Amino acid sequence: MIAGLLSYGVVCPGGLGVDALEKKWPVVECSSASGHRTYPVSLTDTSLQEFTEWSRAPRMRRSSHISYFLIEAARQALAGAPHIDLSRTGVVVSFFLGCIDYSVRFYRQMNKDGRRFASPILFPETVFNSPISHAVSILGLGGPVYSQIGDKASWASALRTAECWLRNKTADNVLVISAEEFDPHELDAFEAAGWLKRGNLIPSSGAGALLFSRMHSSSIQISNLSDGNVFFSRKDGTAAVRRGLSSLASDCPVLACATSWTMELQREVIPSHRLLAQPNPCVEAFTVSAAWDTIRAVRLLERDGELSEIIVPFWGLAQQFSAAQISRRPARLTP
Repeated sequence: MIAGLLSYGVVCPGGLGVDALEKKWPVVECSSASGHRTYPVSLTDTSLQEFTEWSRAPRMRRSSHISYFLIEAARQALAGAPHIDLSRTGVVVSFFLGCIDYSVRFYRQMNKDGRRFASPILFPETVFNSPISHAVSILGLGGPVYSQIGDKASWASALRTAECWLRNKTADNVLVISAEEFDPHELDAFEAAGWLKRGNLIPSSGAGALLFSRMHSSSIQISNLSDGNVFFSRKDGTAAVRRGLSSLASDCPVLACATSWTMELQREVIPSHRLLAQPNPCVEAFTVSAAWDTIRAVRLLERDGELSEIIVPFWGLAQQFSAAQISRRPARLTP
């Protein structure tokens, strides 16, 4: 159980801040890197003034947009809890593709001009840890820092890490963040994986951050986590999802957030009367979508007095399923 959810931050195609999750996001056609086809995408506007301001910091001059997304989401979450001790605040970041923009630039230069001419200036920004290093430095955080890499389902592992740190008093506060940027090469890779065939996966970009604390109470908590439900074929996926949900409340509403072929698993395993619809249902930013979905569930619990808990599934397209049960504790009545 992770108690003490203090605040959150959002960077998404709808804009900045949590209210942007409820807007209708723009969808445009983008050509794949091979130029063979175009696909719909929904991307965060990288020209926003806030990103321009982050780029003026000396260490950020060569960083790509994933760093700006990550820092802005973390800044929003920290702004919601100005009283916490930053020196005791840790960071766990969950990535799927990570710094793809500079990785593409680096390898394109190496293939075009030869290995001897691959720029050493670009290479540091291809490392998964690079955006976290920028964020910790810019925001003045002094706690432990850890990056995890996996598909959408790995978001639960990041939450589990935060739980361990808080329970072991490794940190007093933990930011759990995800950030992803976009490059047209993704479209070729996703098409080869078969994820785009059904037309119900729209690649996206952005960031989401949640701030937890063991020092401050909150009415919202992650009361249960189900992770590590791996399957090796789509045929075995149904059993894995049922196994993953078995440890969570059987009558709890479930956020509808499957995309691509996992929508078949969602229809097969979860009764329609338990599913809660959400805006922009087909937009997929992988681990970032898991963060956005978690924040959406928190917002529903904060607003709807009839809801006391929600299950948020994390449908990993690379054969893994996890989920979080998010609960709202009833307010205490004073005599």
